[in-house]
Amino acid sequence: MSKRTTDQKIRLFMSLFHGLGVAYGTYDPDTGKYRQVKKQVQRDVIFNHLKGNQSYGFYPVVGTKTSVGIVDFDNGDPYPALQFIERAKHYDINSYLERSKSKGYHVWTFFNDGGILAKKVRLVLNHILDDIDSPDTEIFPKQNFISINGNYGNFINAPLFGRLVPESKTIFIKPDASLKPCQDQWSFLEKVKRVNEKIIDRIIEINELDKKSETLKQIKSDKQLTKNTGYGLPACIRAILLQGVTFDQRVATFRIAVHLKRMGLPYEFAVIILLNWKRKNKPGNGKRIITPEEVEEQVGWAYKKNYTGFGCQEKIIQLFCDTKCPIYISKL
Repeated sequence: MSKRTTDQKIRLFMSLFHGLGVAYGTYDPDTGKYRQVKKQVQRDVIFNHLKGNQSYGFYPVVGTKTSVGIVDFDNGDPYPALQFIERAKHYDINSYLERSKSKGYHVWTFFNDGGILAKKVRLVLNHILDDIDSPDTEIFPKQNFISINGNYGNFINAPLFGRLVPESKTIFIKPDASLKPCQDQWSFLEKVKRVNEKIIDRIIEINELDKKSETLKQIKSDKQLTKNTGYGLPACIRAILLQGVTFDQRVATFRIAVHLKRMGLPYEFAVIILLNWKRKNKPGNGKRIITPEEVEEQVGWAYKKNYTGFGCQEKIIQLFCDTKCPIYISKL
């Protein structure tokens, strides 16, 4: 391969590491501080990056599309990154290993010119990470789309930053046990194989990733609710369990049982809890306390189906509502 001119290198670099064209990110290697530069990404930006004058990081999402996907393994262990690359091959996806500016590794995947939906890229990258038991690994792009209000998402540092290349950082390396640098970084980049969108679509369809994504969102929502409310129960339900009620005993019993089921408690345990709870009730207007038979009936209805609502519209729930509850806040 003949020696490349600076312009040839810049064109090759920009053909692979590009995204939003109106801004880019940079950092100070001495202080580690990051900042955004609202300036067109042109030849001089890339030139300064390759020379080591100022780093360049690009925002990979343009509208709803991206031409690249990156997985950031930042714990210094190359094994998960190598696992990812090997597993990606199983799906006919070519990925490439970079030693990052710190102690970690980036795995890069490139897509056809014009890009594909960022949502698809994120679904597939997360699926492969699940396959190798590394579900919490950071990926780019972090967003499915960017808005038009100046929020560009998160930028990713581009490789081959001239100041760090002599330290064998921000360079592409061989994805094997040797982890040796690719001898000619530019020859390496010229041989990069882009992934066709049809391959991504096939992976999503065969593995039903769209459906799994919605399920995962619900699981994460439930986990966050448990974290924010304590014991997996909303504040209103906890208050009802502690204080008892003076009206709508059946409704309260049913709503408590729905939440106990959501926590994973067996039917029998829910009945025992509510039979003890009913003693705290002090119904007005001469009404009696709910009977054991009525408790079992309401628990039975609650456990018959997978109810997703929280009963916020019920009067008895509203009486105990806590305005700091995340469910309450989400409905504002």
